Amino acid sequence: MSETQPLIDLKRLEERNHKHNLSIDKRPILTALYLGSFLASLDNTVVANMMETVSNEFHESEKKQYIATSFLLTNTAFQPLYGKLSDLIGRKPALLIALTFFWVGCVITMFSNSVTQFSIGRFICGMGCGGVNSLSSVIVSDICDARMRGIMQGYSNLVFAAGQFLGAPIGGLIIDTIGWRYVFSLQVPLVLICQFLVYNNVNIKLAHVPKYGKYTWKHLKRLDIGGTFTLTCTIGSLLILTSDDGMLSGFTKNMLYLAGIIFAILFLLTEFFWASERLIPFEILLGRTGIVSSIIVISSFVMFGDMFRKPLYLQLMQNFTPADCGVFTIFTSLAAPVASFVTGFITKHTKKSVEYVCYELCLFAVCLQFLGFSLECILIHYLKPKLGLSSTATTLELYDLLDTDKLLWKILLVCTSLMNGYGYCTMLVSTLVVVVFTVDKSQQGTVTGLFYLWRSLGTVIGTSFILTTYQKVLNKKLYNYIVLKLNSLENYNKIIHDSSQVRKLYKDDIKITEKLLDLFRQSFVISYLPQIVILLLTIVMTSIFVLEMKKTLDSDVEDDRAVEAI
Repeated sequence: MSETQPLIDLKRLEERNHKHNLSIDKRPILTALYLGSFLASLDNTVVANMMETVSNEFHESEKKQYIATSFLLTNTAFQPLYGKLSDLIGRKPALLIALTFFWVGCVITMFSNSVTQFSIGRFICGMGCGGVNSLSSVIVSDICDARMRGIMQGYSNLVFAAGQFLGAPIGGLIIDTIGWRYVFSLQVPLVLICQFLVYNNVNIKLAHVPKYGKYTWKHLKRLDIGGTFTLTCTIGSLLILTSDDGMLSGFTKNMLYLAGIIFAILFLLTEFFWASERLIPFEILLGRTGIVSSIIVISSFVMFGDMFRKPLYLQLMQNFTPADCGVFTIFTSLAAPVASFVTGFITKHTKKSVEYVCYELCLFAVCLQFLGFSLECILIHYLKPKLGLSSTATTLELYDLLDTDKLLWKILLVCTSLMNGYGYCTMLVSTLVVVVFTVDKSQQGTVTGLFYLWRSLGTVIGTSFILTTYQKVLNKKLYNYIVLKLNSLENYNKIIHDSSQVRKLYKDDIKITEKLLDLFRQSFVISYLPQIVILLLTIVMTSIFVLEMKKTLDSDVEDDRAVEAI
């Protein structure tokens, strides 16, 4: 009796805490969480819109991919750490730590004077934003039941979309008027306000978090810092290699390959032999969870690579300003809340197994993304670049309803963007609902962080790979034309370091300018092909998985009927 009594008491405590968490006033907690998510989404959207401006200002246009990938590196590696940290010390302290990294990174970015310094600031900012996003989902799971999770995730995505909605146009306006540095200076006080709200309102009770001694080394060593460090180094090596546009020497590449392999081996040794508790519970990657993890990685790969590529396309090919790109992204931001609410409504009211319905929704999401990216690739292939030698179109001209020639391609591009965003958000909400239904409460923070790791890993690889593919193809095409045909190495270097020069260097020769813009267009089209092929393979894999799940479900129903008959 004495051995089972602690287990009984812990179970009773978990039930009591769960009832408490469900009964507490959710409004102040959600206000704090939504403000953090809003700022994280706003920050990410603004930076995607300013990559071209910042890299050109520092005359380092060839390094623009590092602006995105430096943030995504730490955003990826630290997400499972925050999930585990919140299971050890509680939700509030973990979220406060994440917000601190967020505003410190903004301060460093604000005062940067090169792409390298800018990337360091984004690196630190990513350490915070990863925790803000993943912990918000974990806390929502604590204060809501499973069937309400989809609806609440819809509200979260609505706030996230509002950050994207406001971040792009307002950020673009700030960039065009007073400068990009003010974007980050304005974020700092808002993040501090969010910290204040979190400190006063996020009071979640968890039975598995000790009341005393939770900050001692004996307790914190379960955090697996060694696993986090080796994972970060492994991803960093991969990131630099996939971001290489020909600037690295053969020796440096070989050293990076060697470092990546060594850190990957050290990570596996740490997880399987040295860590008291694993950063990544590999046993859950077998079976259904492994398939779902693969879908998350792939969907994030294609989605976020496009999020950073599309502003580049609009600015370079259609001569948009950052503010114009911001107006355009308003429409694409609408997909997130709509997809979340629809998915939440389906999971709440379905009469089928909620888990199985979520798998069906994942298949639908991947198919929708495949269709969206295929149509978008075809559109960009046939859409001519805007010459724009004299002036840049204004926002009103861009959306003149009476000009059908200008309006048609924008409507098509908005539709494909909506399809891609809707598919991605459907997949994300479905997988988060699966976590609530299939994972023990004491492990939900860790597993949710793990799912966000797969999401961010796909984001890192996708953004780096797609932008680098575009840059490599472009460099080769420009070299063959400008250097080998026009015999002008100087102009080639100017365009590589500052792509805004593409319309200026040969402004007196329209044919050359048109040819250069066409080379840019071809490079953008080629960068879509890896996404389309990967999505097609994913559709096949997910279809087989859903069919197998249906057979399993039908078999379980037959077994239940047989038991009832007996």
